[in-house]
Amino acid sequence: MKIKKIIMMAITTITLSICSLANAADHTIKAGARAFETPILYMGAGDKVAFTNMNSHNAVSVEGMIPDGAKPFAGAMGENISLTLDIPGIYSYVCQPHIGFGMVGVIVVGDISADDLAAYKQKAMDTLQGPYRRLLGKINKIKPTI
Repeated sequence: MKIKKIIMMAITTITLSICSLANAADHTIKAGARAFETPILYMGAGDKVAFTNMNSHNAVSVEGMIPDGAKPFAGAMGENISLTLDIPGIYSYVCQPHIGFGMVGVIVVGDISADDLAAYKQKAMDTLQGPYRRLLGKINKIKPTI
């Protein structure tokens, strides 16, 4: 009887894992000359995002402007990178050599309320300095999803 129970639990776990993988989506953020072509991306937790056409660019998360517990990311100059973002929240990122031109963006993972968005905007206004303040323009364009 115990073996049946263990087998059923294993089958259930595998089935749930396959279903969550099947529901994950792939997204692309393409680097243009001085801007990301998808500067605001909405995606689900567990979805994958690829930064492409990064010939003279990089994509680097902004310290303190990603969800608590999320792993920061940093692609090298010219490196196309691919990430799976599992932790819901807002991820701000920049192209370091072109931040002065406003080559910045945000990724919204999962649902975000108006209150969550207001708190994120306030945090951005309090912490971003210098050219990183260019992110405020993108952050102000984010729409709540719930």
